[in-house]
Amino acid sequence: MNEPTSNNIGPQTIRIHGKVRPFLRRQNVRRRQYYLLEKVGSPLRERYRAFDPYAGPGGNLFLVQFWRDDENTRQFLNVIRRLKDDTYPRVIEWERFDNEYAFVLTWVHGISLADYLLHLKAGRRPAPDPSEVVRLIRALAHSVCRLHTSFRIVHGDLQPANLVITSHPSRLILIDFGSAWTMESTMRRVDGDGRHPVYTAPDFRESGFHGDQFSISVLFYELLTLQIPYSGLGGKAGKPELIDQAQRVQEAPSAVSHNCQRLTRSLRERLDACVLRGLSLRAADRFPDRHAWLNSLNDLHLEFQRPPQVPQTFEWLSRVTRWWSNLGTS
Repeated sequence: MNEPTSNNIGPQTIRIHGKVRPFLRRQNVRRRQYYLLEKVGSPLRERYRAFDPYAGPGGNLFLVQFWRDDENTRQFLNVIRRLKDDTYPRVIEWERFDNEYAFVLTWVHGISLADYLLHLKAGRRPAPDPSEVVRLIRALAHSVCRLHTSFRIVHGDLQPANLVITSHPSRLILIDFGSAWTMESTMRRVDGDGRHPVYTAPDFRESGFHGDQFSISVLFYELLTLQIPYSGLGGKAGKPELIDQAQRVQEAPSAVSHNCQRLTRSLRERLDACVLRGLSLRAADRFPDRHAWLNSLNDLHLEFQRPPQVPQTFEWLSRVTRWWSNLGTS
């Protein structure tokens, strides 16, 4: 049994999967009691990694978050009522108190993309291979397009802090829907808990699919090059006084990434074209619909899976060498 302990001089602790961990406080939601272990995610909202010792054998981890009783919360409620799918974090239960709501969501195990990128940029992890980046981004794009088509939801805040890289298999999983909205409410939505200006499309107020496409393309570029596009401005480069100049001087991934430069010329060109089109600062210049975008990513993924072609000259020389060797032994 994972019973909590405390004393007069140290923090309260609880045993989790054989290890003693401190916790901040207990929180009752409906009929369950959760031990809030640490604050996580955006500083704009209260979110905690939490533990329920009675959730299955040995207990389980959850995400507990608190919302003020306002329009943002009602928008969030409309979103989570639709997300009844194990592909995304699901709400286990929620409860309304005097002036706030408490939500309990499934916990996604892994490392946040924000932390992963910090490790990459500090040299603590090797840069991912372009084929692996394409695989991760392609799967994320499919997941986000499924949000649009199956659930009629726009995420609206695709940034590293809102994504987790899982392992076995490695995937990018969305963990935060605090700024999401249903498509029917596009014209009357509220801004949720804020957006990261670098990853947000310049046209996010008018766009759904095109805005999420831009945000994923910023992540695509960053994973390939370890740099933010548009000289670090990202979506902020879409301001009227900057947009034309920013679009002209933006470098392709293969001009920045050594790993991309090792690819064949045709593969480099296809990769650059896919990334740069999704990064266009004007929505009309991006992929027009999900079919065009996903087809481009699917084709790129398949191209990476093909075995490398041996140049004809090299193949001819190999045949001559084999013939000469056979001649010498005959």
